[in-house]
Amino acid sequence: MWKHKRNQRRWYSRRSMGLFDRFRTTEVVAPSAYVPKEDRALSDILPPARTEITVSTTSALSLIPVSRSIAVLETAIMQIPVEVFRGEEQLESPLWLQTPDIENNVSQAEFIGTTLVHLTLHGNAFWYVTRGARGIANVQVLHPEQVAVNQDNTGKTYYTVNGKKVPNENIKHIKLWHRPQLNALLGEGPIQRHKYIVRQALDLQDYADNWFRRAAVPTGTLTTTEFLSADVALQNKQAFIDSQRERSVAVLSSGLTYDPVALDPEKAQFLENQKFITRQISNMFGVPSVYLGLSVEGAGMTYTNGNEDRNKLYEDGLQQYIVRIEQALSDLLPRGQYAKFNLTEFLRPNQLVRFQSYAIALDKKFMTPNEVRELEGMMAIEGGDEVAATPAPTPNQEQPAQQDEPEPTRSKKRSKK
Repeated sequence: MWKHKRNQRRWYSRRSMGLFDRFRTTEVVAPSAYVPKEDRALSDILPPARTEITVSTTSALSLIPVSRSIAVLETAIMQIPVEVFRGEEQLESPLWLQTPDIENNVSQAEFIGTTLVHLTLHGNAFWYVTRGARGIANVQVLHPEQVAVNQDNTGKTYYTVNGKKVPNENIKHIKLWHRPQLNALLGEGPIQRHKYIVRQALDLQDYADNWFRRAAVPTGTLTTTEFLSADVALQNKQAFIDSQRERSVAVLSSGLTYDPVALDPEKAQFLENQKFITRQISNMFGVPSVYLGLSVEGAGMTYTNGNEDRNKLYEDGLQQYIVRIEQALSDLLPRGQYAKFNLTEFLRPNQLVRFQSYAIALDKKFMTPNEVRELEGMMAIEGGDEVAATPAPTPNQEQPAQQDEPEPTRSKKRSKK
C-alpha cells in the first residue's frame, strides 16, 4: 500500500509539471542585426591613407603654384639685359657676357634664367669659368647636383665637379640665402627654408587626389524602417548594385529608400585650403598672387594696377636674385667695371603715366621734344632739340575786349522816367 501511494505521488508531480509547462513563456531569440564583418580591409572603412611625402625639387615642381612662380621669375629676368659700366659711363659688354656659354651656344638670357632657376630650387648656383690668354673665354652653368662643397683639414673650402676636384678660381658659387648654421658651406632657397609649406601642399594634393579613389565615400545609402537580417540586407544591396551596373530600373523591396550622397565640389576638392596654400607659396617666392590666378580681395585687375604688380614682382621677387647675379658678374669683370641690369623697359610705366610725365617735363623745360621722342622710339624732328618756349600772350589775352552794354528793356526805361 505504501508503494502504491508513492507511485501515485509521482504521477501527480509529473502531471502538475506538464500543466505548468503549458503556461511557461519561452524566450524568443531575435535574429542578429546586420553588422559588417570585422575582417574587412581597413581601406574600405577609413579615410584615404596619407602616403609618406618627401620634399624634393622634383616633388615641389609637381605643385602648380611652385612651378608657376619659378616660371614667372625666370621669364621676367630673361627679359632684362645686362650692361657693363665704369662709373657712369656705359661700356661695350665683353663677348663672354654677350654669349656666356659659347661652347654650348647659350645666350645671355638663357644663362641668367638657368641661374635663377637653380637659386630658386636649390638655393645655390655654380658657374664654371674657363680662362684663356685674353681673359675669360667661357662661363658654363653647372647643375648644383654635380657640385660638392667641402673643407680640408685647414678649413679651406674646395669644390668637386662630378667627383673630381677643380681649382677654386674656376668655380663661381652664388648663394641665395645663407643658412643659419655656423660656417655653412651651402646656401638655401625658398624650398629649403620653407619646407613645411611645400609639405603641406603635397599632403593636401595627395589627400584630395585619393579622396574619391580610396576613401570610404559611398555613392548613396539604402535605408528602411523595417528590421533586416544580415542576409536580407546583403541581398538587397547586391540586387541594387547589379541593377545600377546594367543601367536598368532598380526595384526596392522591404520598404527601402535610396538616397544619393552628393558632395559639394568646393569642399570635396578643398578649394579654400588650396587657395590658402597658393597664397603661402606666392609669398614664399615673392611673386604677386595675381600671377598665380588669385586676385586681391577688393581690387580689380586693371591696366594701372597691372603695372603696379610688375613693380611689386621686382621688389619682392626679382630684386634678391638680380643683386646677387650682378655681384657675381661684377667679380668676373676687370677692376673698376661693374654689371648692371637695365630695368628701364621692365619697369616702364603705362602710356598714360608716361605722357603725363612728359607733359610736366616739357612744361618745366628740363626735357626737349626730341628727348621725349627718343624715349618713345620715335624719329627726331627739326627744331626738337631746343626747349620749347612758352608762347607769348596775345593782345586779346592781355586785355579782354569790352562788351557793349545791352539796351535796357521796357521795364528799365519806365523806371528811369
